Amino acid sequence: MKRLMYSSKHSCPKITTFFNILKKSLVYGLGLFFCTNLYSQAKTEHWETYMASYEGGKPGSTTVRMDLMEKAPILDYNYVLVTGITYESNREDGLPEGDETFKLLHKIGDELNALLKQEAEGMLVGSFTNNFERLEYFYLKSDLGIKEKVESFYETNYANNTYSLNIKEDKKWEYYTQFLYPNEEIKNQISNLRLIKELKEAGDNLTKKRRVDHWIYFRNKENLGHFSEAIIKLNFKIEFSGRKGVAKFPYSLQFYKNNKVDIDTMNAITSSLQEMSKNYDAKYDGWETIVVRN
Repeated sequence: MKRLMYSSKHSCPKITTFFNILKKSLVYGLGLFFCTNLYSQAKTEHWETYMASYEGGKPGSTTVRMDLMEKAPILDYNYVLVTGITYESNREDGLPEGDETFKLLHKIGDELNALLKQEAEGMLVGSFTNNFERLEYFYLKSDLGIKEKVESFYETNYANNTYSLNIKEDKKWEYYTQFLYPNEEIKNQISNLRLIKELKEAGDNLTKKRRVDHWIYFRNKENLGHFSEAIIKLNFKIEFSGRKGVAKFPYSLQFYKNNKVDIDTMNAITSSLQEMSKNYDAKYDGWETIVVRN
């Protein structure tokens, strides 16, 4: 039986570049697999998958439970367990290939989830696939005896696979909040991808220009006014401006411009609006448009 202990290089690697998911068809397909097939998910759980570039320019697929961010760190879940296996692949980028490999990774993830729920009230928060290795991330109430149980799991069921295993205290949930959870740019592109996918399914011609509306919320009227002036200079038109916001952001602005809605166009526009919103202590809240088929 081969064993590889969890190394420091995986402690909290940083995202360096976001992959254009629609242009990278193989990467996009992999992400969909992990997002839709990896776990038996409860209806109250919200999972997302995204691709990014990591150490050495290698791509990685992260599947993360999004609905825990507002709760993290969760009381009493003070330990993080990171464990998984290496796999063989002929892909130069180190991502898995072939149905058998995907099924194996899926199976091990489900089995570990069942084991740790039973033994330690384990909470699965995500997974990371990169450079011929797949890692599952769990938060636990206690680490007592868990290392031995997981080792026994591998030795009994996957004796021919090299595995990694690490348990450490993480009261602040840094593995979840600083590594697994996507940054604002990636969340923005996930939202764009989802909406564009819905448009395509409705028969939309993404290259046709049409009106695209955006919303942004402000803490005060002064910043709303300054942002409105800036957005008009960028050829946007104002649909609504006033006190029609929510909670800490009581002022809102609805504005629009005609443009295509392919992924490259929308990523560029929304990323720019997000950056602008930071300068005005505002919150960008997305876009919408009509379906154009011809």
